[in-house]
Amino acid sequence: MHRTEKLSSADLAALRAELESKRASVLRSRDEHIDAGTHQHESLADPMDAATRATDEAELLGLASHERRLLAEIDRALAKMSKGTYGVSELSGHPIPIERLHAVPWARLTADEEEKVERGR
Repeated sequence: MHRTEKLSSADLAALRAELESKRASVLRSRDEHIDAGTHQHESLADPMDAATRATDEAELLGLASHERRLLAEIDRALAKMSKGTYGVSELSGHPIPIERLHAVPWARLTADEEEKVERGR
């Protein structure tokens, strides 16, 4: 069932807790990836080992970059909560179903709108 009215204060509290928990988890993961990807002090004599390390470091830093973008989305959702605009599509102004918000608490669009946007890319 899709919601047509505003989120209740209980819904908002639960979704805020989900966002804050996910934010803390992503921060920890990002910091670990950055640390592991940038703090390799020993030099490797074997060129294959050095190439493998460089690939691993690039992958870790790529993950950290993805996590940075996710943190920005989470922060945006938390800011929208503070402004009272959370749970409303940025495209149509329609309410985002609570089921979607529980699945993707930082969602900016309804699932149908997101699918149309993705198909248009």
